[in-house]
Amino acid sequence: MSYVESLLGRGEQILYVARQHIFVLIMNILTELTLIGILVAAGVASNLAFRNNSTAMIGGISISDLILLICLVISIIVLISGFLDFLRWNSEQIVITDRRVLQVRGVFNKRVIDSSLEKINDIELRQSIIGRIFNFGTIEILTASGAEGANVMDRIEAPLEFKRALLEAKHNLERGYGYLEAEGYIPSRPVSSVTEIQRTLEELARLRDRGILSPEEFEAKKRDLLSRI
Repeated sequence: MSYVESLLGRGEQILYVARQHIFVLIMNILTELTLIGILVAAGVASNLAFRNNSTAMIGGISISDLILLICLVISIIVLISGFLDFLRWNSEQIVITDRRVLQVRGVFNKRVIDSSLEKINDIELRQSIIGRIFNFGTIEILTASGAEGANVMDRIEAPLEFKRALLEAKHNLERGYGYLEAEGYIPSRPVSSVTEIQRTLEELARLRDRGILSPEEFEAKKRDLLSRI
């Protein structure tokens, strides 16, 4: 069981999963690699500059070797920072369920921000020109009046699809029943005709194809439907 699955309540279903766009990770890593390159170049240049100066010593170590060592240590720290950036990007998720939005952060120490769908007042989408080209943007969810009620998801992948999934989940919840019922299937409702059976089965198949229903759930709902003919 994944960490996200352990957060779900009984009967709660995951509808959509997103994370920060990989463009963000790539830009961070490129910045860190550039910094490492500058440090290595500075270390080599200083080593060449002080190599023939035998009097330039600090604590028995030549200045050229000391500068090169410092640059090497900083480069290793930056490299570790890049690896941690990848771990953070890989572990942080934003999950829409049929009840709430979960923001899961942290590699080892986890932090979870929970926004109930019924308490969401507004959803703001911000995309720069670069964001529109590479398909990322920032979503801000307002759950109460004022800044304290804002949950910001910075530079997430496919923000339009995320917003659409969030609005659909909120709409279905506000209609007073779960996502299955919102798509045309209401448990224990009598079935009056073959046409209605076919239409309901098609709705269930569409949910399965969208990934909202698993194949096992589809078969269970299908058997339940056929048992009420």
